[in-house]
Amino acid sequence: MTDQSAKNTQVSWQTTQGFSVFLLYILRPDIESVIILICLTVMLVCMGISPLFIENKPVSVLIAAMLMTALGGGVGGLTIGTLLERLFAETHTEIGGSWVASVALICTSLAILAWVLIVLRISPVTRPPLVAAILFAIAGVYALIYGILTLETYFFGITRITSAWGEGIAYILNGSAIVGWTHLVMPKMFITKHRAFVVCSMIVGVATVVIGIIGILDAIF
Repeated sequence: MTDQSAKNTQVSWQTTQGFSVFLLYILRPDIESVIILICLTVMLVCMGISPLFIENKPVSVLIAAMLMTALGGGVGGLTIGTLLERLFAETHTEIGGSWVASVALICTSLAILAWVLIVLRISPVTRPPLVAAILFAIAGVYALIYGILTLETYFFGITRITSAWGEGIAYILNGSAIVGWTHLVMPKMFITKHRAFVVCSMIVGVATVVIGIIGILDAIF
């Protein structure tokens, strides 16, 4: 690999790493749209493929990247199935409040955990990115647990968590991860002309936290 291609690969990897926060923008506990499923599919596949172009990557990164790509393909399969159902079935099943949303949430949360492993294995592990990665992982773990619990409700009728509380906590964790990633990771990877994007990302993160708090307060009162 030439110096120029190595530099281009590094820039591409840093860009993907910085923009990975978009995954938390669209990952919601209340997935209701085919468009969101399509966006999740594209992001997971692209993020899973990006580390494959890095030279001398650890085996763990290769496995995690392949797993992430496969999970993206799984979400894509759900998307295609949903679209075919809407084209040919007489009655359409809503995505929100269905097993499709829960499975998509589980696949995406597992992909988030794989992504955290990839970032920690490839990037220099200093305190700021480590804290941001931990916040990212916490959001992913909670999304995984929430997806499993809601899937259990749809299939077995067992309710272990109320939707208002569950969604509110998910929004708070997602928003906190967005704020942490934006503040601790993104400024080190973007040149000056991207500062507006960093500011907008921070606003979105704070707004997501506020939405979660409002949801929980609404459930209480």
